[in-house]
Formats: sequence, C-alpha cells, structure tokens
Amino acid sequence: MAAIDVHKRVEPGTVALLDRLARWDLTSIATIRRSYAAVGPPPAPEDPRVRRHDQVIPGTEGRPDVRVRWYRPADAPDGAALPFLLWLHGGAYIMGNLDENDDRLDRMVVELGCTVASVDWRLAPEHPYPAGLEDAETVWRRVSANPADFGVDPARLVLGGASAGAGLAAGLCLRLRDLGVPQPALQLLIYPMLDDRELTPSIRAIEDPGHWGLWHLRANRLCWAAYLGSLDGGEVPPTAAPARAEDLTGLAPAFLGIGDVDGFVDENVAYAARLSAAGVPTELHVYPGVIHGGFGAPPRTPRTAQFLRDVYAALAAAFAPADGSQEAGEGP
Repeated sequence: MAAIDVHKRVEPGTVALLDRLARWDLTSIATIRRSYAAVGPPPAPEDPRVRRHDQVIPGTEGRPDVRVRWYRPADAPDGAALPFLLWLHGGAYIMGNLDENDDRLDRMVVELGCTVASVDWRLAPEHPYPAGLEDAETVWRRVSANPADFGVDPARLVLGGASAGAGLAAGLCLRLRDLGVPQPALQLLIYPMLDDRELTPSIRAIEDPGHWGLWHLRANRLCWAAYLGSLDGGEVPPTAAPARAEDLTGLAPAFLGIGDVDGFVDENVAYAARLSAAGVPTELHVYPGVIHGGFGAPPRTPRTAQFLRDVYAALAAAFAPADGSQEAGEGP
C-alpha cells in the first residue's frame, strides 16, 4: 500500500510540527518506549487555579491499590459535590503516565469547573489484560459508590480517556453493564484503540504512515500483542478489544472524536455506528487533517481547536445540573 501523503492529508500547522514527534524505533516494546520518552515534554507547572494531589485508592476484591492524581478547582468550597471525570491516559497500552496529562486536565478543570481523577493504570507487557482495566474499575467503583467522600456529584460522573485509555473506558462500560453496575453519564472516547484484528483499510494504511513520527502498524501490532498476552491470537473478550462486542445495548451515551489521518478512524466510525444502531445516544466527530494524538491542550491548529471545543461541549452537557442551572464553566 502506498505511503500516506502527509502534505496533502495532514493539516498544515501539524505538518510543521511532525519532526518534533517521536522517531519510532519499532524493534521492540522497549525501543518503542524509548522513542516515546525521548520527546516527552517537561512536567507542566501547577496552575494556581487548580489543586492537584495524588492519592492511593485501595484495591477491590484482592486487587492491588491504584494511584490517582486529583485535579480540583482551587476555589471550590470544601465538600462541594462537583461534576467528575475519571480520565485514563493513552499510550497504546504500554506507555504513558500521569505527569503528561497535567496541563490538559488543569485546563479542563478551569474551563468546566469539574474535578478529575487521572488513573495510573498498570501497563503491558508487565501487566497484560485485564490489569489496566481492573485498575480503572477499582477507581470507578470506589468513587461512584462513595461520591461524598471524594467531593463528586453522583449524577454527573463521566468516564473517558484517549487512545488506549479510551479503549479501557469503552471496555469498562461493557464490563459495568455486564455486572449490572450503573453506567456513567457519558463515555468520552478520544480516538479509542478498539480492535486488535487489523480489519479496516485505515489501519492497514499505516503500514507506511508517510512520516517516521506517525503511528505505525508494526508498533500497533506489538502493543496489542503485549496487552493481550496469552490471549493474543485466540479468544479475545470484548472488554479487551471493544470492537469485538456483539451486543452494544445498554451502554452509556458516547462521544467519539478522531482525525481522518488516523489508523483507528475506520474502527471508530464503525463502533459509533453500531452504538447508535443499538440505541445508544452517540456523537461522532471526524476531523479532516488531524493525526492520532491530535487532541491536546493547548491546541495548535484550527481543527485541533475545534476538537477541543467539541470535547468541552460534550462534557459541559454531561456535567449540566439536572435542574438546568449553570454551575459548570462555559468552556473555551
């Protein structure tokens, strides 16, 4: 398959930044991680308008404890029940950390008046499926069962993430449904990593993504194998790869956002269509010229700015008080 023509397909402002991206060494999981770490930004300074603190959430059902980072408006009264987002970072199931999301989540808290808990979920291959999913479930169930202890409003709980984190969020919604546990008010899925099977034209197209800094099919294959562990090549459950789910009924309303220069775009569009067909209220946005990883704060191009506005609008709607009063922020 021919290489993607990035100068025709990618938004010009992003093309100008491509050489700053990771120069992926696809030899192994270790080299992919080193490529990623080599271009990691420095830690974001604390925003004085936001209170950050780390906490260890006790494990449930014999599972290990889970570290989370909380973000809360500095001017929020003690004990105020705020709308809540449980955030799951990206990183293809093998990478990522809490620090790299500080600026994005600080801004979200300031703009929307919410509180956020970012989960330090366990990474593959050291901890294959279902370890990361269980970490997300531990935190979700602790917070949703004891909202007053965490200063959150039980009627305004959102579950979301980016890339692999969004895949975990989608898988957790499936697990909660199957366990009979209430769904979140919204599943916020930012270019979710949903399907290990390489079935779509868009995933096959990144066999040559057109630039060394764009996500590559070989890397994707290695990461899925690491995450699935002994399940790779066998019976993979939908909570590991949500695109495999045959039944999508009874799930939380969904927002899916993705660029059209992203290997996951076809599986995301198909998943959104299937959610809608199953009666799940679903909002889908496909952004021309936007690459995988294009959602950030602050945005750098017109389309990524639109992406951020749409995410904030979806969150603001989910966070709106049931009585219709304006409590959360208005967004950018």
